[in-house]
Amino acid sequence: MPATKTLPQCAEDAIQTAIDDAADEDPVILWWDDGGYLRDIVKHASTKLRCEFRAAEQTPLELRADAPRDRTVWYVPQSSSDDVDWFKDVEHTGEVVEQHIGKLAARCFENDRLQAATIRTAYEDAENREKVAQTLYEELNGEGGLPSLQGLQTKIVLDGQDDPVQFVLEHGTRNLPDGDELLKIRDLLVDNGVTAAEGQSDARTIVDRTRRWAVAEWLVDEGLDKSRLPNEYQPEPNTGFGISRPELRSVLSKTAQKRELADVYLDPNRRFWHDVLRTYDEPWKLVDCPVDAALEHRLWDEWTQSFNSGEYEECVTNARQRHDRLESTYGTVPWTNVWEQAIDVATLADELATWDERGDTSDVVDLYGDIDGGTWQIDNAVFNLIVSGEPETGLPEEHPATATLDDLRSSLTESRYLEYLTDLGDLVVDQIDAGSPFVGENHAHQFFAEEQEHLQSGQSVALFIIDALRFDLAHELADSIRRELPRLEVDESTWVGTLPSDTEFGKAALTPGSKFSFNIELQDGELVPERNDRKITTHRRQTLLENDGWSYIMQDAGDEVGWSNTRVAYYWNDIDETGEKELTNFEEVFSDRIESISRIICEKLDKGEWDRAYILSDHGFVSLPTHVDIDDLYPPDNAEQVTRRWVAGADLDDDGPGVILDEDTHLGYLDDHARVRVLADPIQRFRNQGLPDARFYHGGVLPQEFVLNFVTITQE
Repeated sequence: MPATKTLPQCAEDAIQTAIDDAADEDPVILWWDDGGYLRDIVKHASTKLRCEFRAAEQTPLELRADAPRDRTVWYVPQSSSDDVDWFKDVEHTGEVVEQHIGKLAARCFENDRLQAATIRTAYEDAENREKVAQTLYEELNGEGGLPSLQGLQTKIVLDGQDDPVQFVLEHGTRNLPDGDELLKIRDLLVDNGVTAAEGQSDARTIVDRTRRWAVAEWLVDEGLDKSRLPNEYQPEPNTGFGISRPELRSVLSKTAQKRELADVYLDPNRRFWHDVLRTYDEPWKLVDCPVDAALEHRLWDEWTQSFNSGEYEECVTNARQRHDRLESTYGTVPWTNVWEQAIDVATLADELATWDERGDTSDVVDLYGDIDGGTWQIDNAVFNLIVSGEPETGLPEEHPATATLDDLRSSLTESRYLEYLTDLGDLVVDQIDAGSPFVGENHAHQFFAEEQEHLQSGQSVALFIIDALRFDLAHELADSIRRELPRLEVDESTWVGTLPSDTEFGKAALTPGSKFSFNIELQDGELVPERNDRKITTHRRQTLLENDGWSYIMQDAGDEVGWSNTRVAYYWNDIDETGEKELTNFEEVFSDRIESISRIICEKLDKGEWDRAYILSDHGFVSLPTHVDIDDLYPPDNAEQVTRRWVAGADLDDDGPGVILDEDTHLGYLDDHARVRVLADPIQRFRNQGLPDARFYHGGVLPQEFVLNFVTITQE
C-alpha cells in the first residue's frame, strides 16, 4: 500500500486542522515533537500557512517571553510537559498538536492507518531513533516519489536498506537483529519470494536458506531446469514488465565487498547445490553463473578432462568465458587468476600441438619469426605462464585446481617446451648444414644501410637499442606502445641477428657504416668485430655514432641535453644484466623491465615530436626450464676463444657438437680464417671457467637467440 501524502503535506494538514478547531481567530498552535526531528518541516508548513514560527531552543518557557499577536506556531522539540499550567491558555484559545516524526509518518498512509501504526511504534521503540527518523524523513519528504508501506517498514528494520533479500545476501547474519525484529525480516523475505525461509527463527538458518534460494534462482536463470530443485527453492516466474535478473546478480553488481562475497559464494564448504550439479549433464551451459563452489569444481574437472583429451581450442574458449564471468563479478580474486592461467595453459598446449603437427619446415627464420603465426608465440606463452606464477595456492585446498594445475603447467613449461627447443635446434643445424639458410633475410649488420633513406633524411629519429630483447618481448613492448600512444603507427619486422649472438658482436653490428664494412675475424685467438678494419669497442661504438651525428645516451645517464638532438641513440642494458646474474624468478623481472622500457619510450615519444623511432636489439636469449640438467662439453683442443655456447678457432673439426659457421655459411661478415662452432642443443654448453650454469643464456643458434623483432614507430 503506497503512501498518499508526504510529511510536509501532513504537517500542513495538522496545523490547518488545529487552526480551524481553535476558539481564537488568531490562535497559538503548540506543537510537541518528541525527538525534535520535524523542526524544518513544521517551520516550512507554518510559513506556507502564514503563521509565525517560534521554536523553544532550551526550555518551553522561552515561548512566553513575547506574547503572540498573530497566528503563531510554537514548536517544542520534546515530549509534552506535565506542567499543563504553562500553556493552559493555549489549550483554551488555540490548539495542541502532539506529533513526533513516527506519528506524522503514519498519517502519510491514510488508506491503511491500522498497518501504518507499526511505523509509529517502530520509532517509539527504536534504540537508535535518529536512524529511524532519518529513514522516515528521506522516504517521505516528497523527493523521489512516495514509498509503499512495506518498503518503508523494510527500510526501518534494515537501517535504510530497502530490499531484505539483497540485505541478507550481502551481509549475512551481520547486523541482523534478534527476537521479534528478526522474525519481521524473515516475514519480509518470505513476502519477497524466499519461501524456504518460512517458519525459521534462527538467523544462521534464515541466511543459509536465503542464499541457497538466490543461488538456485541464478542457476535457473542460466538454464537449469527448476524441477530439479525442491519446491521451496524454485524461483517464482517473473510477472512484471521489463527485464528481471537474479537478486544475487544485482547484489554482486553493486556491492563494495566483491572479494569478501567471492569467499562466501565460492566457498567449498558451502556447496549450495552439490547433489544437483554433480549429476548435471551439461555444466558448461551454466558457465555464466559465478556462484556455488559445486559448479566451479565441476567446471574445472570438465575442463581438465577436455585438456587431457587434447581439446585445447575448446579449453581456451571455455576458460576465457569462465574467467571473464568471474572477473566481471568479483574482480581479481584467486578463482579469476586460476582461470586466467588456464587460458595460458591451453594456449601453450595448442601451440605445442601445432608444432608437433607442423609439416612445412623449409625456412627456420620464417618459421620462428613470422609476426602473425611464428613459433615465437610458444616462447611468449611459456614466458607468460611462468610469470603468472602459482595462482592455485591462493585457492581453498578443496578446489580441484590445487591438485592438477601445477602438473599441467610443469609438463608444458619443462618437458614439452624442452622437446620443442631440441627439435628447433635440430632444424637449425640441418638448414645450416644444407647451406646458406639466411640468404635474402634482413640482417642486423645491414640496418644502417637498409634504413639510410630515413636515418639520413634530416628527420628527427630515436634509436632505442635494448640488450637481449627477445622476439616475444619486443612484440609485447610494441603492443604496449600501441595501447599507450594509439596515434602512432607501430610496425614489427623480422631481422637476423649477428652470429654468434653475443652482445659484443650484436651491438657492434648496430653501428653506422656500409653493410660491407662490418666484419668478424679471428685475431690472436680472439673473435673480434670490426668496422672498416678497426675493432669496435664500446668507446669506438660511441665514436662511430657521434661522428655520424647521433647523441649517445646510456640508460640512467640522465642526459636531458642529449635528448634535445634530432638523432638520439639510447642504450638499455637491464635485461641482459638481469639474466646473466642468474636471478631467481627472472621472468617476472623481465616483465617489469618491459613495463619500465615502455614507460620511458612512451614518455620520450610523447614529449618530443619524433618523426620516426626504432626499437632494436643485439640478440635474444634462451630461458631453459627451471629443472634441467646441462651437459658439460669439453671444447676441442684446437679451439681458441671459448664461451658457454660457442667456441672459435682457425681449424675446428667438422664432426664436433653443434654446427660450424664459417665463410661457407655466407653470413656476409665472417672472414675466411674464422670458424665458429655454435651449439643448437639447448641442454649443452662448453665448459668455461667463471661462467656458472644458468637458465638464461645466448650465443648459440636457437632462433630465440638470433631471430630478432625490430619495431618501427612513425607518426600516422
